[in-house]
Amino acid sequence: MKGKLHCMQTRDVKGINVDYTVTNVGPCIGGEAMLIVTPKVSILVDSGFGFCGNQLVENIRKVLNGRDLDFIFLSHSHYDHVLGSPYCKRAWPNAKVVTTEYALNIMKKDSAKATMRKLDAFAAKIFKVAEYEDLTDMLDADILVKDGDVIEAGEFSFRVYAFPGHTKDSIGFYDEKEKFLLSCETNGVYVGDDEMVPQYLVGYQVTLDSMDRGLALDVRYMLLSHYDIIIGDRCMKLLRRAREMAVIGAQEVMEGYRSGMDEQQLIDVVKKRYYTEYARAIQPEAAFDENAKYMIPMVIRELSQKE
Repeated sequence: MKGKLHCMQTRDVKGINVDYTVTNVGPCIGGEAMLIVTPKVSILVDSGFGFCGNQLVENIRKVLNGRDLDFIFLSHSHYDHVLGSPYCKRAWPNAKVVTTEYALNIMKKDSAKATMRKLDAFAAKIFKVAEYEDLTDMLDADILVKDGDVIEAGEFSFRVYAFPGHTKDSIGFYDEKEKFLLSCETNGVYVGDDEMVPQYLVGYQVTLDSMDRGLALDVRYMLLSHYDIIIGDRCMKLLRRAREMAVIGAQEVMEGYRSGMDEQQLIDVVKKRYYTEYARAIQPEAAFDENAKYMIPMVIRELSQKE
């Protein structure tokens, strides 16, 4: 089973103890939102953009067919993962939004909300959406979790794993009996041809440490942000490859830095390694370049200190 799960496409998954479906209900590329449905529970994993939040709700309604939405798991506080959640809460007031206290504090900050609005408006412009309802001020959470906490959700028992690296508040959820990991971008983002690349904005070593935490798990089912559900040996293969790519990319940055490359040349080095044709389809080049401007000095600073 390979290939991105496009909007309103569904995978039927035969789990170890429970069968379930996974549907991408996110209306727009780059704002994917994965809906897990079992006989007992429905869980939305991340919630995409805000500008298409009403369409997100309609997509969820079609899948649930009269059932309630039970949980909204937020992997971190970036706009393309959280802004759809207020629309879902308005439609299903009893749905429980699950995230960290750190993420909630960010979502409540006026400066962060201003940035989210700006980025959401930029995405709306790309998709030619001129008018939309803004519910950014309604961002909130019902259950605040930390590393090691357990969320009982229907047939699932998800333990929370802190995976700092992409952001300080990045988390994943792992059900040991099901060997099912709801991953986050710290552990890698799929970029085509069975390649995973790191997405770290906080630190290089902390990202490697988080990746090692993921690699220590027995993962047979893995939900990847912006992509699909992975099954079988491919899960660990992709997690290992993401870590390898993190190390390779850092080594190439240091080689370029030592040879006297300037910032733009170093960005081009990172882009050649990580910004594949597949990645171009889901992330604007300007956004990639902006992330690279954070990653490059971070790598240089951390690795230079070890020399």
